[in-house]
Amino acid sequence: MTVTMRVLSLFRSVLPLPARLLAGFALLLGMLASSLPAWALNASDLLPPEKAFPAQVTRTGNTLTITFDVADGYYLYRDRLHFSSEPAGLVGNPQLPAGKVKQDRFFGAQTIYHGKTVVTLPLKPGAPSSFTLNANLQGCATAGICYPPYTHKLKVGQRSTLPGWLSDAASGSPSPAARPTLATQGWLSTLGTFLLAGLGMAFTACMYPLLPIVSSLIAGEGHILTRRRGLALSFTYVQGLALTYTSIGIIAGLTGSLLTVWLQQPAVVLSASALMVVFALSMFDLFSIQLPAALQSRLAETSNRLSGGKAATVFLMGAFSALIIGPCVAPPLALALGYIGSTGDALLGGAALYSMALGLGLPLIVIGTFGGHILPRAGSWMNVVKSLFGVVMLASAIWLATPFLPTIAVMLLWATLLIGTAVFLKTFENLPANAHVAQRLGKALGLMLFLIGAAQVVGVLAGEDNPRYPLRWLASKPVQAATLSQPDFLPTTTPASFDSILAQARAQGKPVLLDFYADWCISCKELEADTFPHPQVKPLMQKFVRVRADVTAGTANQQDLLKRFGLFGPPGVILFDGRGKEAGRIIGFTQADEFAHQLQRAL
Repeated sequence: MTVTMRVLSLFRSVLPLPARLLAGFALLLGMLASSLPAWALNASDLLPPEKAFPAQVTRTGNTLTITFDVADGYYLYRDRLHFSSEPAGLVGNPQLPAGKVKQDRFFGAQTIYHGKTVVTLPLKPGAPSSFTLNANLQGCATAGICYPPYTHKLKVGQRSTLPGWLSDAASGSPSPAARPTLATQGWLSTLGTFLLAGLGMAFTACMYPLLPIVSSLIAGEGHILTRRRGLALSFTYVQGLALTYTSIGIIAGLTGSLLTVWLQQPAVVLSASALMVVFALSMFDLFSIQLPAALQSRLAETSNRLSGGKAATVFLMGAFSALIIGPCVAPPLALALGYIGSTGDALLGGAALYSMALGLGLPLIVIGTFGGHILPRAGSWMNVVKSLFGVVMLASAIWLATPFLPTIAVMLLWATLLIGTAVFLKTFENLPANAHVAQRLGKALGLMLFLIGAAQVVGVLAGEDNPRYPLRWLASKPVQAATLSQPDFLPTTTPASFDSILAQARAQGKPVLLDFYADWCISCKELEADTFPHPQVKPLMQKFVRVRADVTAGTANQQDLLKRFGLFGPPGVILFDGRGKEAGRIIGFTQADEFAHQLQRAL
């Protein structure tokens, strides 16, 4: 779940409706601000590659599972993931997930990975119990910095350490050796962790379609049940829910990480996305999710007694409900199964998923037991809340499907959702003279949604391919590289050679511009095509002694040059004044006007 979705989930559960509207308004302002380009980036803001692309390996039998926990704001290239072993020849061909296709004007379609990415790697027969796995990778920061090729040296053993999603968040980015494992904390800690995880999942929009089912089974379509009977029926329902997840946990423990990889397949994720759309449409009363009329009548007839047949029906419906919401909760469930699969313990897997299912069903038990005693009185506000959940579900569907859809389709889907929501908020209808605060806030919110949605449409028409920055093209008019010549650069390959060039320039009182470049660096290509030849920039660059450090090969000397200036990768432009003192640095792709401003300051 993204940060935005977490925030929405938080304020819808703890704030009253007017406060939710205010919080949503502030959140949308932040979303709008995030769509504007970032003008400056400091090298200190970047993570080193081992923290930007942390990796762990677990072994289950003759299968390795490598988990890359890519930090927010970074991504990995699929085609630049390679694996080898020490000693050599122990691993086969990796099974790589689908990833997201990123269209690049210089390199064409590139498949990239965001967030948690799981790769499985078969072992050759006779592989020793311990050896070193080399995970070679290359990635970039979305701010425009590309890292040189990097190699994780991972120690392979029979048992695994705790995946990154359960690491100690308070310590920032702890080393793998410092991360505690659930196994060492005992069963009580393990089951408690899964119970809390299930309780957290219960407060997502995925659970709302189960409420009418619980109401039909337990409330008996208007018949009054005692609290004791409601508790018994709701608990029975949750046991059916738990049975399905317990079975999945046992399977995960027996089959290892293969189930985790399956949950990341496009067909599964897209099915989950489609299911979210169905749930969302039911929130808008286009149809209702309920039991067949015949079954409802049967349940109504037997609602005054708790017979064996009734309990069996409730139990079976609980098991079926787990299948209904299964794809919807697949992302967090995949993380849980990843850990269970790494342990190879079927008993622990079953108990952990049972505990998670209890947490997932705890709100259903409370509602089934107390019913209307804990719910606020019905009113029009319930339709507002239900519609809000419908919008959140549609947003979740787009978010789930994003890695498997073309960027243009994603931007148009966001535009449709935002503009459609604005229309249903009556944004373009006149307010009455005595309109109250909620109506005015709703109109303001709708206007903001419309503007953000319209920005997505404009971005598509302008050729942008990033939903976060649909208006980046407004920053400055790009200049076609074909119409302007490129400035010349002196090559440098080592710290010593650059020091020699810097000393000569200092002796002549000339400023120096050191440009870090690589053939695989997309932002470097953008600087060459759009910024360096720009009429605002090129005349100023001519006043500098221009030096280029080509770090394409990633040799030791090139790495030493990057480390000397505290850089993790290109592009990076370091400016020196006529005395040889550093006068500024420009990190990442920068538009022509800002680049020219930085050059002017260094002169």
